[in-house]
Amino acid sequence: MVEFALIAPIFFMLLFGIIEGGRFMFYYEVLNNATRDGARYAIVNGANSLMCSTGPAAPGTTSCNPSGSNVATKVKASAFGVLGTGVNVTSTWHDPANNARGSTVTVVATYTYRSLVPLLPLPPITVEAESSLVVNN
Repeated sequence: MVEFALIAPIFFMLLFGIIEGGRFMFYYEVLNNATRDGARYAIVNGANSLMCSTGPAAPGTTSCNPSGSNVATKVKASAFGVLGTGVNVTSTWHDPANNARGSTVTVVATYTYRSLVPLLPLPPITVEAESSLVVNN
């Protein structure tokens, strides 16, 4: 009984530390995958996309989604509820600064990870993922 009382706190801290480490890596990978999905959505639905309700945009101009709100929606949906509500997403187009063919889109998503186990006094950790792709449509 005495031996268990001495070893139990160390054992449970180690066990919960492993669980929290696994949760953190899972959230990090989900966020990476979500930014890849958002960037892919952005390059497939560029200025020449037929997905716009008004038809394709003129060459060299932005399509019907210049603010990137559809990209942010796609990133949050790709996080499949694990991160969906707490994710901040920004998408920017550069070289040139629109979503025409040949421009580069960068999707950045951030999430504040909080420990689930209250026994581990971890401060909130900001996780950031970024994906950059070239618009090919």
